[in-house]
Amino acid sequence: MIVYELMSKGHIVRLPDQAVLGDIAVENPVVALLMPYNRILVGVAYKGAYEMWLCGKNGDPSGWKEVFLYDGIPFRIDTDGFSASVSTDITSELRSQLIGRLPPPGSHRETMSVLEDFYGDQPDFMSQPQWEDEEVFLSRLGDLGNLRLVYWGIRKALVLGDYSMVGRIKVWVRRGLNTFGDESVIPKMWVSVGDLPGNKGIEELEALLFKPEQLRRMNLEKSGSVVFRGDSGYLVRFEGQRPFGEVSVSVWMYFSFPIWEEMKDRRGLRPQEIVILSWGFLDALEAVREMERYRLPFSVEEPIDVK
Repeated sequence: MIVYELMSKGHIVRLPDQAVLGDIAVENPVVALLMPYNRILVGVAYKGAYEMWLCGKNGDPSGWKEVFLYDGIPFRIDTDGFSASVSTDITSELRSQLIGRLPPPGSHRETMSVLEDFYGDQPDFMSQPQWEDEEVFLSRLGDLGNLRLVYWGIRKALVLGDYSMVGRIKVWVRRGLNTFGDESVIPKMWVSVGDLPGNKGIEELEALLFKPEQLRRMNLEKSGSVVFRGDSGYLVRFEGQRPFGEVSVSVWMYFSFPIWEEMKDRRGLRPQEIVILSWGFLDALEAVREMERYRLPFSVEEPIDVK
């Protein structure tokens, strides 16, 4: 068990793993955070495979309740006159410690079934008998190039039941699998519900030399895909599906000059295709970052950093 203590200045210190938690109503804790006034936050492996967090008071077995931790969001508890806050860095650290002891979610068999469809023109590549063994396959994944991204992207999409994501990754695999070999050409993406990206997105676009009035002019265009050539690269606004009823959802994607010209001029792809396959690639990148936090047979080559 991994035990931390929340200090008065808001940081945490790690205690010896043999630290005694006292009388808590939680079986087999994996990660624990000791807080003031005998409060404890505990992470457990629910049914051996699922992340679960419980918070309660030492010696009060009836007062424990389930809580939820998210990366990038601070955790705050207010109960019985007691309040405590845990910063985003700490919530991410706690989650990483618990998730690193759980198997990755999803089904290896179902993921491989989808991949067989993706790589149907390479039957010898996908039909290796040893790949039916999940641990053998995962231990080799770091040596398999883009298959590493495709595998985790599809596995995560199936866990979420997000078949739009499956479709985007399939377009990337079929139309632009080897496009993004250099980190400098990775596109950047923002999603807006309504008119423009939020304040953070606009700030990032301004840093790329796009002015708010240029974004507003793009937004007035009624075309499904609007392309604007800026001083640092191309910006595309793509009006996607409407998952929230009649509220429009727009995808804004930035491409450096070389990668846009490679896909548009040399490969002859339409702007909509470029956006969808790039979105699929970014889906897969994010999936690698999330899924490889879980317990694997042993580490793959290097973590992929998603900016």
